[in-house]
Amino acid sequence: MSSIHEQVMAALSTVIEPELHRDIVSLNMVRDLTVEAGTAKFTIVLTTPACPLKNVFQERCEAVLIGKVEGITAVDIQWDAQVPTDKKMFGRLDVPIRSIVAIASGKGGVGKSTVATNLAVALAEAGARVGLIDADILNPNLPMMTGLSSGHPRVVDNKMIPIEAYGVKVMSTGFLSDPSKPLILRGPMLHSAIRQFFTDVEWGELDYMIVDLPPGTGDAPLSLAQSFPLTGVVVVTQPQDVAVSDAL
Repeated sequence: MSSIHEQVMAALSTVIEPELHRDIVSLNMVRDLTVEAGTAKFTIVLTTPACPLKNVFQERCEAVLIGKVEGITAVDIQWDAQVPTDKKMFGRLDVPIRSIVAIASGKGGVGKSTVATNLAVALAEAGARVGLIDADILNPNLPMMTGLSSGHPRVVDNKMIPIEAYGVKVMSTGFLSDPSKPLILRGPMLHSAIRQFFTDVEWGELDYMIVDLPPGTGDAPLSLAQSFPLTGVVVVTQPQDVAVSDAL
């Protein structure tokens, strides 16, 4: 007769991950299984802390265990996440960041920085380690949007320490320049400034880096796209013809 541990794992192997179409045991999503006093306790490792399938897994695991495996009367699931690493990134970016997501727009005033800020905060609230870069070098808005207008990053061992707000590590030229004076940068200078935000800031390990790009297709967005392997890009627009045509 198989052990209770084996019976539980066999039952869990019938729970299918709906997006990958494989069972959660063969995907190595089930970890640290213990059975005590009728309770099967284990961890399910997701690919993102913000996974919308938690309730689905909870219901399906309970359905195949409670009343189906002898002696199991309750299920206690802990949640963890391992964001997949983009292996291309480590050849070009010597920092422990797993995913870089750029937030872009075809024109200004469509809510791009709002989307970038809210996305970063939502991921942090879901348990992810998140950084937020204000790559709109000439018109930085994130200090105001994150309530950090008076912030000034510290420097430790020749690296800047990002300022935190709502569980998100934030870096912007707005922390470094006088907002009353214009900042004029072009081409290579923009490229250097954006790269320094990755390499000269002590981010620590991050699951996601959200990058708020300047609007349009000028020097800064092109510099970022050419310098670093982006995991994805979110293009923000509004339902007006001009805004949509610029985004396209």
